[in-house]
Amino acid sequence: MNDLLTEFHRGYPLENLLFLLRNDNPELVKIGAWIASELGEKGKLLLDDVSPLLQHPESKVRFSAINSLLLWADPSKGAELASVVNLIEDPEPRVRWKVMDFLSRATTEQLSAALSYLEVTNPLSKNIRGLRLLLAGVDNPKEATAALHDQDGLMRKYGVVLARRVAEINRDPLLYAASMDDPDVKDFADTSISLL
Repeated sequence: MNDLLTEFHRGYPLENLLFLLRNDNPELVKIGAWIASELGEKGKLLLDDVSPLLQHPESKVRFSAINSLLLWADPSKGAELASVVNLIEDPEPRVRWKVMDFLSRATTEQLSAALSYLEVTNPLSKNIRGLRLLLAGVDNPKEATAALHDQDGLMRKYGVVLARRVAEINRDPLLYAASMDDPDVKDFADTSISLL
């Protein structure tokens, strides 16, 4: 895989990656999705082929697709960004973790685009409340702490994401999240703390 990635970085045509991304063999798709996620801006031309992989049955494929969209999806791609957001409730813990990572690193414009898309297409989505929290609480650690105390596990996930986003100004919410019993919240907080 690394040798093939090196060839793509050296100029091997990106069209050749489509064979892997569109393959029926999940192992080949997994390789293609990982390579695409490692291409940086160079891979942006593959956005339309990688976005559908957010629904792939293989969790490693979804994980890699999320990684790609963080870099490639600009605010004009509200549908794709909302698709990533919706995976915060994925059955696989690694995918939920990756979505929280995505949300903690996404630009304000990306979050706004996902929110706008959800408000129009799925106005009852609980993710709307979470995205609004991230957009409104960007400079307010108290909002993160309040969300971490929410009875709704989804809002606690948004709370730890906000805690990560505000950790530059105040680490207290992130430290609190690391002490919680919610495994998704604790795991993401622990990893985030180790990266600060």
